[in-house]
Amino acid sequence: MRVFIALLAPLLWGTTYATVSAFFAGWSPFALAAWRALPAGVLLFIIKPSLPKMSEIPSLLLVGFINITLFFSLLFESAMQLPSALVGVGMITLPVIGLVVMAVVHKMKPSVIQLLSAMVLILCASYLFLSSHADISFASVGFLIAAMTVLIGGSVVTKHVMKKIYWWKLLTWKLIFGGIILLPIAYWHLYFSGNNYADPFSMTLPQWAALIWLIVGVTAVSYCAYVFSIPLITTSELSFFGTFNPILAMVIGATIMEEAFSPLQLCVMGMMILCNLVAQLYEKRHHQRTEQTVISY
Repeated sequence: MRVFIALLAPLLWGTTYATVSAFFAGWSPFALAAWRALPAGVLLFIIKPSLPKMSEIPSLLLVGFINITLFFSLLFESAMQLPSALVGVGMITLPVIGLVVMAVVHKMKPSVIQLLSAMVLILCASYLFLSSHADISFASVGFLIAAMTVLIGGSVVTKHVMKKIYWWKLLTWKLIFGGIILLPIAYWHLYFSGNNYADPFSMTLPQWAALIWLIVGVTAVSYCAYVFSIPLITTSELSFFGTFNPILAMVIGATIMEEAFSPLQLCVMGMMILCNLVAQLYEKRHHQRTEQTVISY
């Protein structure tokens, strides 16, 4: 059961990019981020009401700004400009950014396997972006890299905040506060930025269905499953299960979304997936052997 719960979040998140690409082209990324975050937070509050203490509000505002306002905006900005499979290609290189952060912040040297895996992932991702037939801008790639960096930084901040705030309250109010911060930004972006964005209040029935999926499935349910599963599984298992998010995005993009890729490009995608999984499994076994050695002493 714990494995199913841990897998649920990344599998649901893997549908995000295709959903955005298929139903919300031409939208303001800030408006879509607000639509995703605020109703999900309100839904969780209705299910289990919890009010923050005054001393908890600064931490919740910080977590909401980093993990919701900033991350959702950057993610949707890139997802609206890139094919969903290529967003998955970018997201599967997340361990590379993680290695850089760990090396810079915590002075931790990566293993040889991690370095080799990072090199393969970077080379494969570079080839897929450069050889893509889609019109890809440097800005869209920059937004994706920024989103992944914010994701890692936000995870570190959230881990510290979770020590003093109950997870349901933390999840509920980071979505609510993050969504509230997004509202004035989305309003300005829609009506004063000079861009001709689609009206977020004039949606078709399929768009409403897709939005409900983003709010309920991809946000409320997935985040609850993710936060709930953190104490139930090891860090290595959490990292391993997280790879299913970009893998599913790549599969959906290349199949259901019918995004055009050559046999060579599909092989390179497969190589990235295999490389990531092998590195994750190796590190998991390495940590298990290290723990056994420590216990034996």
